[in-house]
Amino acid sequence: MMKKLWLGLAALVLVMGMGTSVYAAAIDKEDSFFEKMLPFAKQMHPDLTDTQIKDMIDNCHSDSKNRGGMMNF
Repeated sequence: MMKKLWLGLAALVLVMGMGTSVYAAAIDKEDSFFEKMLPFAKQMHPDLTDTQIKDMIDNCHSDSKNRGGMMNF
């Protein structure tokens, strides 16, 4: 009985650790996407600040339910 409890606990810790690393990799991927897009976005929109460009990119990649404007059906 005690062995099953320890195995279950070890499996839980292992799964939580893998999930955390996958989540961290996804966050890092989003930041690198913005860093790669920034030079091109500055060429297209030279009058915008980095923060405004980041907000624009985040808006374009967000869920369509949260968007406003013409594309919100």
